[in-house]
Order: sequence, then structure tokens, then C-alpha cells
Amino acid sequence: MIKVLHIMTDATFGGAGRVLLQLLRSFDRKRFEIVVAAPSGSALVPLVEELGYRVIQTEKGHDRSMERGAVKEYKKIIRAEKPDIVHTHASFAGKLAAFLCGVKSRIYTRHCVFDMPKRLTSFPGKQINGLINNTLSTAVIAVAHAAKDNLTDTGISEKKIQVIINGVAPMKELSAEERLEARRALGIGEEEFVGLISARLEVYKGHSYLIDTACMVRDALKGKKKVRFIIMGDGEYRAELEKKVKAVGAEDVVLFTGFVENVATYCNLCDVALNCSYGTEASSMALAECMSLGKPAVVTDFGGNPYMITDGVNGLVVPKKDSKAMADALLRLIEQDGLMETLSKGACAEYAEKFTARAMTAQVEALYEQQMKKA
Repeated sequence: MIKVLHIMTDATFGGAGRVLLQLLRSFDRKRFEIVVAAPSGSALVPLVEELGYRVIQTEKGHDRSMERGAVKEYKKIIRAEKPDIVHTHASFAGKLAAFLCGVKSRIYTRHCVFDMPKRLTSFPGKQINGLINNTLSTAVIAVAHAAKDNLTDTGISEKKIQVIINGVAPMKELSAEERLEARRALGIGEEEFVGLISARLEVYKGHSYLIDTACMVRDALKGKKKVRFIIMGDGEYRAELEKKVKAVGAEDVVLFTGFVENVATYCNLCDVALNCSYGTEASSMALAECMSLGKPAVVTDFGGNPYMITDGVNGLVVPKKDSKAMADALLRLIEQDGLMETLSKGACAEYAEKFTARAMTAQVEALYEQQMKKA
């Protein structure tokens, strides 16, 4: 049996945590013993424990990749656990500790995609960053092709990188009656067209552009059809977004939910998934979850979005920071006969082929076994 220690830094329940939970649900427990180190009090801890895995709660690493004392703490854990593989997520301290402890298989996952600063893509920053990370890690997982580009742009050896797209378990599908009841509970009519964006409320996720889009779609329809845009999630930018909704008079079409634990209900009641990111986006698990229910998407052309959504197949792709382009795409979905049905079928097919949790986990398991053979 291969023993793997995952080192997490999620103090809240973020994207890396969601990926880990999908992996944990699908791992072959006869072949792999998994232990998770996560910050004390993290929302991730009880969720991992519910799945029957052991969690070591750490004093360090609360949403921090590196801090004083973290390497020492991780070294103590590694020496006590004696893992065959250390798999880190946004923890430079964890990578360094594994290297210093002599762990032969050291993997880290790149969960995000953003425009890299010039200091890391040009001499000497690129060479220094590459030397450090190529030394500390024996393999790297990129969760999107765009994430791989980020890595190679900053000096990481292409030979070390494997692209493994995030996958999710299929969402439970509600009956027509349950879906209607869920809409009614939110004050949404049966015939309303509903768009759903599920993302942390941060500037770079593009919610502000979506608010403008919502107004454009409403005004273009001139009352012929009602629309609603659900903004699911929470974050530091919420107050600013709520202020903008009031300023532009979008209270009738924009609905904030705050943090939602059971996202399945919202994925079921919507007609289309949305992603407006322009600053960081890898492979969106929210898009995959909606795809499992046959929901098409309208997304920006940033990061991993164009890989997940093929324009005209399982959704529509528009330029980032372009509210009108997104509004036009949504109007096409509403007004063009047969388009929603075509894209819905495409969403189901793409999910089944590319974005299941088991497909993702099988690739990670294969990588673990390859690493053990090399060790």
C-alpha cells in the first residue's frame, strides 16, 4: 500500500479543498493510505473526517504558503508519518519540508491560473524559480492547460508537469416538481431564465461585468421574458457588488445567496452556468457540476475556461471583460430555437468524457504509482 500525505493550507473551504474532497471520495483505499494535514479549525477538517480519513491539524499554514515555523511543523509530521509521497497544495513550506526530510516522491498541484508577473517570466527570476521548484518537486499536477503554461513560463520543467483536469461526482438531479419548488422558494418563476455564477466574490472573478450584463439582457428583452442572475458565494468584494447592484437598478434581476453548502439545488434550478473570470481561473468545478446536469455555460476566454467549454458544443465563449458580448451570448440562448437543447446535450457528453471525479482520480493514482517506480 502506498501512503500519501496531503498538505493543505485552506483555512476556509476553497477550490483546492473541493478538489481534494473529490479525490478522497474516489481513491482506491485498498491501494492507497491517505492522511491529510490541514490548518486547525479549517472548514475542510470535518469534511475530510466524514469521509473516514485521518486529519492532522496544524498550527501553521492558514491560507499561507510560507511562514515562520511552518517548515519545522511539517518536518515533524512527515518524520512521524513516514509517507511514501508528499502531495502539497499551495504550500511552499510543505514542499521544502518534504525535500529536507528526504521524501523521494514530492508532488504539488497548481490549482490556479493568472497572468504571471514579469519578474518570474524573465531572467533571472525565471531561472531562480525554476531551479528551486524543479529541485523541490519530483512531479507537478496542473489542473488546466493554462496552468501548465503558467508553470513553464516561470521555469518549471515541462517533463515534470502532468495536466489533470478537475473532475466532479455527478450532481443529484431534482425532479421537475423539486426544481419548481426550489425556484419558488427564491421568488423565481417557472418560466424565468436563470443564470448562475458560483465563485468567490473577488474582483478578478468578473462579477461586476456580470451585473452590467444582467441589465443589458433585461433591457433587451423588454419584458417579453423575465431573467434572473444568481450570484452564489461570498467574499471580500460582496459589499461593493451589492452597492453596484443598487446603483444601476439591478435589484430585480440579481440575487445574492452568500455561502451555500448544498450547491446542488442551485445547479438544478438554473438554466445556464456562468463564469466571468479575467484574473485567475483554472478548471472550474462549478462548471463541471452544472455540466453533469446538462447545463450549458457562457464563459470568458480566460484561463482554463476555453478548454472546459467548447464554443457551440457545450456552451458559448466570449471575450473577458466584455459585458455586451456575454449579454449577446445569453440572448442567443434565450431566443435561438434549439440552441439550448443542442448545448445541453453537449454538456452531458463532455462531462461524461472529460470531467468525472473518477477520471481525475484515476490519473492521480497512476501518477502516484509512476512516482513510486522512479523512487
